[in-house]
Amino acid sequence: MQLRFYTITLLLLLSFVGFGQSFKVPDSLVDVSYEQLNESYLKIYNDTLKSNIYLNTILTKAIKDNNRERQARSYCYLSYYAKNDSKKLALLSKSIEISQNLSDVSYLLLPYSFKGSYYYNKGDYSLALNNYLKTLEVAKEVNSINYIYITQHNIALIKTHLGKYEEALSIFKEGFLYEKNKKDFDLEYYLESLLSLADSYRYNKILDSATFYNKEGIIKSKNEYKKMYSSFVINEGINQYYKKNFAAAKDSIDKGLSLKNIYNPLNAETITLGMFYSGKIQNKLGHHEKALYYFLKQDSLIQKKKIFISEIRQGYEFIINNYKEKKDKNKQLEFINKLLLFDSITNKQRNFVTDKLFTEFDTPKLIAEKEKLIAILQKENTKISSQNIIISIFLAISLFGGGYYYYRQRLYKKRFLKLLDKTNTINQKKGRSDNDDRSSSSSINKETLNNLMDKLQVFEEKQGYLKQGLNAKDLAKSFGSNASYLSKVVNTFKEKNFTSYINDLRIDFVVNKLKEDRIFRKYTVKAIAQEIGFNNAEAFAKAFYKKTGIYPSYFIKELEKR
Repeated sequence: MQLRFYTITLLLLLSFVGFGQSFKVPDSLVDVSYEQLNESYLKIYNDTLKSNIYLNTILTKAIKDNNRERQARSYCYLSYYAKNDSKKLALLSKSIEISQNLSDVSYLLLPYSFKGSYYYNKGDYSLALNNYLKTLEVAKEVNSINYIYITQHNIALIKTHLGKYEEALSIFKEGFLYEKNKKDFDLEYYLESLLSLADSYRYNKILDSATFYNKEGIIKSKNEYKKMYSSFVINEGINQYYKKNFAAAKDSIDKGLSLKNIYNPLNAETITLGMFYSGKIQNKLGHHEKALYYFLKQDSLIQKKKIFISEIRQGYEFIINNYKEKKDKNKQLEFINKLLLFDSITNKQRNFVTDKLFTEFDTPKLIAEKEKLIAILQKENTKISSQNIIISIFLAISLFGGGYYYYRQRLYKKRFLKLLDKTNTINQKKGRSDNDDRSSSSSINKETLNNLMDKLQVFEEKQGYLKQGLNAKDLAKSFGSNASYLSKVVNTFKEKNFTSYINDLRIDFVVNKLKEDRIFRKYTVKAIAQEIGFNNAEAFAKAFYKKTGIYPSYFIKELEKR
């Protein structure tokens, strides 16, 4: 998938001159107007040296004339050419600072968008998202439809990296239809939307749809926009891998990687994915040394381009196992460290809590194996031969790992039993709460207070909290009151905020429902979440854990054992 930019999309991140240095406007450009300078710049923007001369000329004249609009735009464009990260960010920050004081807030769109893309390319999705949200806010304020869809596209890329594939697909569909039907049709943007849509269908395991859009992209890019041809070819090769057509997958990915124009910095993710799936294909075919070659190429790109895509993690697992079989401890340790760093970065990117799948190389095991290898290597390097020390290290690691696992399982079991022993009456309070003392001091008059408390009681009895999209404003309105009064009553008499109040009612309900209804226990966590009013499985799992100390999947599994 590729990031989307508005205007001068093809600029490369090359060299930087001018910012923070004295710049003398060439004599030939002294009397040239802003419009002529800008027009000349756009014609030669791929020429780094000339581009910097034109942009610094515009900036110098703008500073002299106190033209803040031209200054803001020049600083932003100059950031494209800054090699040094700190200078790039300084230029963007300067552009944002100037733009914030302009009457036309649309000048903020470009620097916020560029700054978001800078952090995205660095793998810092949290900061990227912050800047994209600021871009989106401004785009909506000035009704810039192009920027709205471009920014939503970029946010969908972040959702994809965080594993929110269904949400991303919905956004990509909307963006694709916009690009397909807009009056000022742009083939490049259309193909970028097409590529992301095909990719998203693959992530959602809708493989035939992915093939349909990849083939459309292959035909159009081959005939009309060759730059993206290789990306579609590689994409379809990856899709064929999941269809288990390994020969076709290999041919497509090899063909895509062999094209010279694929080696463009904007396509580094595609190259990395191509290397990763080439390794997987070779491994499937039993060619383990060839697989190792591609996985090492994948690692090289990760180190060089700082690309951290969760799906390529298996490449490191293969490399570690390969060196383990070859008894190359130094290499094994090297790639364990790389995998730990990879996991650390990808985990930081995630802003949601869910049940995690266990992998062969999860963090505790990697740390334990790392310590073991360090101990063994130190022994070999210093020629210390003491079998007892090695045995002690193994025992310590095993005891620690086993003890931690045993402790965690006992803790979860204890919480499960405590939850199981609670009666429906305790779990789902009906009527007044323990703190339902309506004589308590309150800024709400007694009649209004009693009315709200009675309606809350009916609301709980009729299980109104199971409705999706429930909020304090709408509920208060249905009570004939307002959100402020309702929140005060909930805070005072339920001793929690409105969100916690609703979530706790839902969790109490679902605990009883799961205990009593065997068929309900067969539902997926996602389906259960929707049944009781949560928007998604992640929010449900988080609320369940917050109230009970265990995850819903663990609770269901233990119930089934009984």
